[in-house]
Amino acid sequence: MNLHAIMTILRLSTLKLGLFTFFVSLLLACSTDNVNEPTVLEKMRDKVKIERIWKTSVGSGDDELMLQLTPVINGELIYSLDVNGLLTVLNRLTGKKVWTRELEERVSSGLEIDSQRLFYATFQGELVCLDLQNGNEIWRRQLTSEAISAPASNDRMVVVQTIDGKLFAFDTTEGIKRWRYDSVGPILSLRGTPSPLVSKKYTITSFANGEMLAFDNKNGSPYWKAIIGLPQGRTELERLVDADGQAVVDGERVYTVAYQGNLVALNAATGGEVWSKPVSSYNGVAVGFSQVYVANADGEVIAFNKLNSNETWRNEKLKYRRISTPTVVQNMIVVSDFEGYLHFISQVNGEIVARKYPDSDGVMGDVLVADDILYVYARSGDIVAYRIFN
Repeated sequence: MNLHAIMTILRLSTLKLGLFTFFVSLLLACSTDNVNEPTVLEKMRDKVKIERIWKTSVGSGDDELMLQLTPVINGELIYSLDVNGLLTVLNRLTGKKVWTRELEERVSSGLEIDSQRLFYATFQGELVCLDLQNGNEIWRRQLTSEAISAPASNDRMVVVQTIDGKLFAFDTTEGIKRWRYDSVGPILSLRGTPSPLVSKKYTITSFANGEMLAFDNKNGSPYWKAIIGLPQGRTELERLVDADGQAVVDGERVYTVAYQGNLVALNAATGGEVWSKPVSSYNGVAVGFSQVYVANADGEVIAFNKLNSNETWRNEKLKYRRISTPTVVQNMIVVSDFEGYLHFISQVNGEIVARKYPDSDGVMGDVLVADDILYVYARSGDIVAYRIFN
């Protein structure tokens, strides 16, 4: 296991001091051995016209905690929240600020919105609900630990997953707790959780033990369970299986992937496995052009036929560059890397067709797309918008 992998997985939830010391020693021992250097980017000329149309500062950024504070789009507005609690609302077409509000607290998760409310989580382990129109607080509820992935709402219920393996569901209007689920977590896991997928009837999410579950929204009862990764090996590092990446529901199927686990297609109604491929990834998946896209733990970007799991193409030119979850835009997918570059990759053949450099500090959260405009939240605290001409 290389240094990058060890650094990525160190979240110590229930480790005692002796085991902690062991992993620190292992990290130091590996610091001079078996380090895979990031692939040097080849010089290229863009084959697709992509122009920056605006850049606006929306806070202090985050260059230490490596949070994923993805903004959200609501019509012609884009809402963002920085780690220090600055809530900013922009016109997404012009980048001009519509209004801001200082929440004066440390924020751990990205945002979620429904028709009337906005939700986020704090480092104090609280879920907070605000009025979407003015940012006034409606309610807040205490959780068992912090949540670093965005909550998810279906307008009637909001669901949030905490890093200690708990899943909470609250009524959106008054914040009344509907139900809670406690997963059985491993000793060591990745620092992260996916955002739940919440429909009218069911909630689907995965946990650090490699399980994905669907819950009945009425009472939180598990509706089905699927295994997307089984622990294997003698050490806790070898046995680490975690599913932090965002799953995707596409028609009657759910597509998801786990670290040291599998890329799987599941029947959304029953949880039954349609197909499975051995793929390890820290991130989520994307679907487009009848394909499933994933960036594996080594930084290879791979396309699989979503019907039969056959590999369509593989791009190895970004290996060890800590590639993000792919985002589909037009006939391309876009990924970011640790240096802050955006790479636009053809969905047809996996060729890199354009590259942009919005920020040297890197990209925070997922890239957003609306009406052929791509939005990037940079770790320096800027949102950068690009228009794609294709």
